[in-house]
Amino acid sequence: MEWMIYTVLILLLIIVLWEWFYGHLLYEGYEGTIPAYFGKFFPQRSDVVPGQLEEQDGYVRNKRYTEAYADIQGLGYKADFCRVVERPDDPGSRRVVCALAGQEGLDTFAYSSKSARAGLRFSRDDYYRDVNGDKKDDYCRILKVKEAPLDAWEARCIPAGLIEFKNEFELTDSKPPPDIADLLFFFEGIMVWYRFLDDMVDYAENSKLALAGEIEMDETPKARDPPPSVEGLAINKVPAVTDEKPPAEQFIRIGENDKLEWNSKVRLRDLRAVSVWVYYDEFTQNAPIFDFGNGAGKDNVRLAIEGKGNRATKLQGVMKPQPDEFAKVCNTKAAVEVSPKLYLATSDANVDEYECKGPEPVESTYPEDDAAEEAGPPSANLIFEIWDTQQRKMRIRAMNAIPLKQWCHVVVTTTDASSFRPTWHVYIDNKKVLEHEDGHMPLNSYTTLNYIGKSNWEDVGVGQYDDQDERFRGSLFDFRLYRLPMSSAKIAKTYAWGHARLHKKEK
Repeated sequence: MEWMIYTVLILLLIIVLWEWFYGHLLYEGYEGTIPAYFGKFFPQRSDVVPGQLEEQDGYVRNKRYTEAYADIQGLGYKADFCRVVERPDDPGSRRVVCALAGQEGLDTFAYSSKSARAGLRFSRDDYYRDVNGDKKDDYCRILKVKEAPLDAWEARCIPAGLIEFKNEFELTDSKPPPDIADLLFFFEGIMVWYRFLDDMVDYAENSKLALAGEIEMDETPKARDPPPSVEGLAINKVPAVTDEKPPAEQFIRIGENDKLEWNSKVRLRDLRAVSVWVYYDEFTQNAPIFDFGNGAGKDNVRLAIEGKGNRATKLQGVMKPQPDEFAKVCNTKAAVEVSPKLYLATSDANVDEYECKGPEPVESTYPEDDAAEEAGPPSANLIFEIWDTQQRKMRIRAMNAIPLKQWCHVVVTTTDASSFRPTWHVYIDNKKVLEHEDGHMPLNSYTTLNYIGKSNWEDVGVGQYDDQDERFRGSLFDFRLYRLPMSSAKIAKTYAWGHARLHKKEK
């Protein structure tokens, strides 16, 4: 009789082991698929599900972080439901928790990480993957490498242990998923990155904002997958139907410290590229996307439109430069009394690089001579300027580059990371429209009046008719400053990333 019992037990053991190993080999890598037999013992939970916001013990789920089925127990299939939770208005309570498969109705926080208050760092660019090869999915996210001398970013993971995530250990994921690899590509050389998806946080962790004029943004958390449809950050928005526009009182001041200065973390002399999605509700006078400087005509780096726009011809690929209407004129009158240092920098006493007083020639873009003069929608010229002390060193103009009431991706980048006279390229919607050789770089890194949506010339008459600069009216999305040039590949990926979220939607 005993031999029959042993025989039955051995057969049952063989069946269980067969289901375990066969199911593991057959279904490994197919997310959410459960082996038919073994899954009966460890099924997915029905008491906690994707999309749910309310959690146990007064916690809520934060949708900015990934919620997904993962294999935390090493079952060979993804049935443990993991997500990030926190108590309302208490970000220090944030932690990763998993509802383990096969424990229906039991504690949904039974498997957890330590909290942010206990030292766990978080990033919304997170995911679950087995990094150390122990058949258990680890919790990974993109983090700034604190031990690196300059800004460096990696996918760092805390491994899944027997009863909890091991916060005290961090592993580097050298083969992250494709979407995370793209984000790591975007982080290379980043100085400032405001996504304006559903927050006003610098993902480069180098700067902070001060908002003027009661700027508001819908900060309801949006999940990363699938890509959300977003509106960006509206500044002085023009109502769709109104008899009277509200006054343009809104703008942003930006800097790296409490005084909102650029100095060490973000140095303008290190600036090699700018990338931003922009939507103009209205072409106001010389409306700036940004203007960083120490006042009007003092160390400025600025990106803006010219005038109030114009009727345009459509862009026809790369445009060729044409002579500017403003000639570079040397001042032959007696020199104004200035310091020796300024005199050497701005007169023919500077034998190394003679600079006449007066504006630098402006490089512009125009359609090719044989291009069809096909009338397009209202558009504006894009202007990018760099000033050294009180002298404008570079001004480039991309004709008819900015459309009205339409999302547009703008990139201004050098082609070299070290040259003091680099070539600058301008891209509009992933198309190169201008090349400017022997350009200039900002020389002063300390600026105190750094604005987004406002000009340092706002209260100063400029131009032929002393028209005052006016504030930006429109929306911004995915605003980045880089300390390295943007390659064509990075520009293309950046454009695709933003396009998927904006869907080029007309407002």
